[in-house]
Amino acid sequence: MRCFIAIELPEDVKAKIFHEFETLKKKNLFGGKYVEKESLHLTMRFLGELNLEQINETKKKIKEIAFPKFICEIGKSGFFDNEKRINVLWVEVISKYLEPLEKKVAENFSWFSSDYKKFSPHITTARVEYINDRKGLIENVKNIHLKNTRFEVEKMVLMKSEMTRSGIKYKILESVMFT
Repeated sequence: MRCFIAIELPEDVKAKIFHEFETLKKKNLFGGKYVEKESLHLTMRFLGELNLEQINETKKKIKEIAFPKFICEIGKSGFFDNEKRINVLWVEVISKYLEPLEKKVAENFSWFSSDYKKFSPHITTARVEYINDRKGLIENVKNIHLKNTRFEVEKMVLMKSEMTRSGIKYKILESVMFT
């Protein structure tokens, strides 16, 4: 099973993000796959393919992570790789607590190599397959503003992703509440 550690988003935050990118979708600036509203999340660490034994060990290890509740804010919108090669659209997540939490996660799960060179807290909103209007896409993404969108992080979850006919579906395998 493909697994990762994530922070779930409150429904109102998911709805705001989804609405902004639904509006972008209607402009037909690019083709690709948008992340479904219920699937929006912040990945803390991708773990990859795990067998049942590894999943059980991971469930134990995630429970060892103690962390206080904290507030996050949605920041700017952007894209990976860069303006010349746009593969992913995202929104930034800002909090001074995310980096220390990511370090704890990395220490607890050091046997999983990370794809990330540097932790960049973001919520993936779409994967771009082709672009109809590059200039329009860049301009519109840069103009998406979700300022003053704040939420409390109360827990972290171990999730698995499954590919289905209707797209990727996520299921929580374990969660740890913050104090």
